Amino acid sequence: MDTSSVIIDYSEADFADSLRALLPKGKYWQEAENAELTNVIEALAIDFKTTHDDVQLSLLTDFKQALFGWKISDYQALLYEVAGNNSGVVSDSRATPNLIYVSLGDEYRVSSKKAWTEFEKKRLPHTEITWTYQSRLDVHHQLANCRHIRNLHTYEVTQ
Repeated sequence: MDTSSVIIDYSEADFADSLRALLPKGKYWQEAENAELTNVIEALAIDFKTTHDDVQLSLLTDFKQALFGWKISDYQALLYEVAGNNSGVVSDSRATPNLIYVSLGDEYRVSSKKAWTEFEKKRLPHTEITWTYQSRLDVHHQLANCRHIRNLHTYEVTQ
C-alpha cells in the first residue's frame, strides 16, 4: 500500500516558523535580541516534529503501541497483570474525562501498593486516578437484647 499521499512531511524549521508567527509583536519577542527565546522556539519545534512523526507512524501501525497515553482497557489489563485476574474494575466517566476510577476487590488488597505504583508509571500528568478498595467485615452477634448500628465509611486518600 502506497502511503506517500497520506504522509505530510514537516521539518523542524516549518514548526519553528509557525511558532514565530504566533509570537506577539513587541521588543521582548524579537528573536534577534533574545537567545533564550530562540532556544525555546527551537526546542518546541523539535518536540512538535517528534510528536508529528509519532502521529504519522501511529496512523500506519497498531494503535496499542502509540505513545500518547493509555486506554481504559490498557489500564484494566495492567491491573489484571499486577493484581490478578478479576481483581477489580477500571472505568471512567464522560462527566470527568481526566479521572480514572479503579475499584479493587477485597482479596486483592495485598497487591494495592504494587498496582498503584505501576499505574503511576503509566499515568499522564493531566490524568488523575481514584482508588476504591472493597472491604468485607464479618460481625458475629450474641443473641441477647442488643442494638447494632452499622455505619458505612468512605475514606479519601490524597497525595
